[in-house]
Amino acid sequence: MSIIKIAIFLDRDGVVNEEVHLLHKPEDLKLIPRSAEAIAKLNQANIPVILITNQPVVARGLCTNEDINIIHNHLQKLLEQKNAKLDAIYYCPHHPNFTKECECRKPLPGLILKAEKDFNINLTKSYMIGDRISDIKAGFLAGCKTIGVKTGYACDDGFKDATPDMMANDLYHAVEIILERCKNDY
Repeated sequence: MSIIKIAIFLDRDGVVNEEVHLLHKPEDLKLIPRSAEAIAKLNQANIPVILITNQPVVARGLCTNEDINIIHNHLQKLLEQKNAKLDAIYYCPHHPNFTKECECRKPLPGLILKAEKDFNINLTKSYMIGDRISDIKAGFLAGCKTIGVKTGYACDDGFKDATPDMMANDLYHAVEIILERCKNDY
């Protein structure tokens, strides 16, 4: 299997869709303006787009893993309406207050490292885009470049143990930055 030169890892809530506290129903999921168009630009450039998201609503008993899959199917349908798609979705259903500690909950890089193995990705050329410091720290720990977005929590969620390599107004702006930086790299 050849190594994929670059992949883009995205957080979900606050990056792709609007931040909704403890989102656990598909009808509450609304795309952030231009997020589908941003993903479509990456799709057109043949750059894998992989969702990396903490979903503690499962550990809290607000929904099941099956419900999360329904929400993610709904997300994919909303994206497909704008000619965009996610290549994979990885999520952590845990929360340390309700389940045991795990390796997949951001800020730990477990889900990114799983995707690296599954897709044979070069993480040093890849980007993690998030709206929380836990997203940025997970990307940093995995060896990715990181971009914070000013949507959602805008990387102002009270934590200071990581700093994004750069900030963007939204996912669309982050994708423009990435595509400009790696014109000759893919």
